[in-house]
Amino acid sequence: MSLPTNQIATFGDARRMILDTIQGLRDGSMEVGRGMAIAANMKVLNDNVQVEINAAKMSLQAQQAGHNFGRVVGMGQKMIGNDKDQQA
Repeated sequence: MSLPTNQIATFGDARRMILDTIQGLRDGSMEVGRGMAIAANMKVLNDNVQVEINAAKMSLQAQQAGHNFGRVVGMGQKMIGNDKDQQA
């Protein structure tokens, strides 16, 4: 499945959008309000990824200490721009 160029499907796409936002703000082609909205959304995305990383680390540390809370599965595997998830 091919996503339109304006959709974000990978973290590489997200990084490119951040850089495009910075450039757009710098050269005046993007409104400041739009840039701020994009930055806020990117922060939420970053926070979400960090929570997944922290949960995986905690699970590994717990296993090393002899505790088993079960497997951490499916973390980080959800596509950011999956069309069928967006329709719900």
